[in-house]
Amino acid sequence: MSENEKIKRQEYKRNRRRWILIQSIALALAVLLAVGFYAVYDRMNRIYYIEYSEGGYVDYRVYLDDNSFFEEDFVGKDHAYIARLIKAITADFVYTLDMENTTGVSFDYEYGIDARLTVADKTSGDPIISPVYELVPKTQVSVKGEKSLTVSRHLEIDYDHYNEFASSFLGVYDLHNASAVLSVTMTVEVLSSCEEFEGNESAHFISLNIPLAEENFSIYSTSTNPEQAKKVLACSSGVNQDLFLAVSVAAAVLAALLLVVLAVYVTVTRNEDINYTNKVRKLLSAYRSYIQQIEGAFDVTGYQVVPIKTFTEMLGIRDTIQSPILMFENEDQTKTEFIISTNTRILYLFEIKVDNYDELYGSVTEETAEEAAAE
Repeated sequence: MSENEKIKRQEYKRNRRRWILIQSIALALAVLLAVGFYAVYDRMNRIYYIEYSEGGYVDYRVYLDDNSFFEEDFVGKDHAYIARLIKAITADFVYTLDMENTTGVSFDYEYGIDARLTVADKTSGDPIISPVYELVPKTQVSVKGEKSLTVSRHLEIDYDHYNEFASSFLGVYDLHNASAVLSVTMTVEVLSSCEEFEGNESAHFISLNIPLAEENFSIYSTSTNPEQAKKVLACSSGVNQDLFLAVSVAAAVLAALLLVVLAVYVTVTRNEDINYTNKVRKLLSAYRSYIQQIEGAFDVTGYQVVPIKTFTEMLGIRDTIQSPILMFENEDQTKTEFIISTNTRILYLFEIKVDNYDELYGSVTEETAEEAAAE
């Protein structure tokens, strides 16, 4: 084989390997993009459940007019109160939310305070009239990366105003089987930064209940749930997940196209050299431990050469005579010989050659002979 032909064949194999490598890298990147973006989509598309605890209470004081019996100007909780001595009532509403095991949660919350004056039938409990007065307008606040939340509001309640309305209503209509109560309620509603916390009752109510139109009475508070009750917030991601899914699908389609292109390229660009190289590589991959590669051709002078059709037969001969299998590949990388020599001067030979080996080297021999005749 001429030097020019050898260089051309080697260059073809190098270019083919280079393009296969480039296409394989592109395919791997497309697969990574498809898997990566789908993993992000899947993670963002999940609903995350965040366990938290919340609670609330209301503390209050009843301030008194000047009198000869009470030394202090106010009376605290857990007492009964005389309506005629009440000067004012103050209340402190406190709501707490705690997420000890969670970090980096962002959400919004909304709170407001109103007063509902309810005149109701004592027997059935059904309301007769129940006007609502807004004391603190609804206010929305954003929280970012906090583990806990506390909402606290101080409020002065105009007891005389509401008591006069209830007493007047009962008196005008001579209602003896009716009662009146003022419910001052703070409502706190937790909202997710991703639109809403799904599947949960996220509003919390704290109420201070003050009986009206009574000579003496006790004040009591109510709440929507016991203090520090456990709840679960369910939140799905607010980012547009469909964008990640679209990129993942596009990358998957691109990966499929690249796979087809790679398969077609590998098939179309195969030639005698590539097929030969694949045969040698496959055989070495399977039987490397039985083969010893040598440098330089084996001198067959004085040996009786016995051609062997299959490498499996070579293995059988090796096992029988306990002699190594020697391997030699020519400089042009067009023929590989597997040899087993014996002490009886018999040489067993198995060859792998390019498909056009005889044609290739026959033409070279003829060209050489013609050049010699011309000289």
